[in-house]
Amino acid sequence: MSFLESFPDKPVIIAELGAKYAAMDILERTVHAAKEAGADLVKFQTFRAATLAQPDATFRLADGREVSQYEFFANYELSLADHERLDACCREARIGWLSTPSHPDDVALLERFEPIAYKTGSDDLTNIPFLRQLAERGRPMIVSTGMASIAEVERAVDAIVAAKNQQLILLHAVTSYPAMSETANLRAIETLRCAFGFPVGLSDHTPDELTSVLATALGAVVIEKHFVLDHALKLPDDEAALDPQEFAHLVKRVRLTPKALGTGVKVPVASELEWRTRARKSLHASCDIARGQSIGPGDVAVRRPATGIAPEHFEVVVGRQARRDIAAGEPLTWNMF
Repeated sequence: MSFLESFPDKPVIIAELGAKYAAMDILERTVHAAKEAGADLVKFQTFRAATLAQPDATFRLADGREVSQYEFFANYELSLADHERLDACCREARIGWLSTPSHPDDVALLERFEPIAYKTGSDDLTNIPFLRQLAERGRPMIVSTGMASIAEVERAVDAIVAAKNQQLILLHAVTSYPAMSETANLRAIETLRCAFGFPVGLSDHTPDELTSVLATALGAVVIEKHFVLDHALKLPDDEAALDPQEFAHLVKRVRLTPKALGTGVKVPVASELEWRTRARKSLHASCDIARGQSIGPGDVAVRRPATGIAPEHFEVVVGRQARRDIAAGEPLTWNMF
């Protein structure tokens, strides 16, 4: 069974919990909250600052300040013991988990847990040696494509396929925290699917559910969304994250989308059948009509309900003779003429 076949509902909804952004008890509560909100999977980030960033690498914050990437990531590393604790928590909550590794050592750690799949971040899309090594593990890969040109995506896909791994899902992404709906460029989902022939989803960094719903309408097979237990915690990536109530709303809207799109076959749905009679119109006698009388245009009214002859036959009825007396307001039927 493939990764996607393991989940009855599409798209697969992943709650991105990130790294050790809070105390372990808060992370455990977050796992349970994500399950209750309707997530199919939760996702963590597995890294070591020493193998992720040079000591002089910096982030530029929105206020213009620069902070050390190395120090930032060093604060949020998940240890092996942390992974074991989160694995036990996910089992208790009855929700699967996966993680984003950033180095072969991270992969070696994660292999202890026999992950259902590997998720790679947009920062590693051009890290071809790492993608190749990961692909050789033979597990499904979910690959984010933020910041990338189509040519860069092609090189990544070629490397994974060359490693004899066809279990690939691409995620369209815009690497901003938060990203804006106006720049979501969701039609890139279709572009990626047509260009490479693999399933495509969305890693959604916008602050609400709109782009996830639209991506679902465009056929996204995975929706990944940052999840936070409480915005008051002010955790990293909070502006791109949803709290439990917001996430549950996203799940509801995403699950409703395929149903709302329907099959495309134009037929009345069950709830319309009664209205076909009550709300449609038919031909009725606009006045008393005597037996033998020839029906004139003024003798016929088009009104609700549709219990008589359909209005499309108006001209056919006009000129016919009444077989019996017809009272004003009666629906006209063919046996009357």
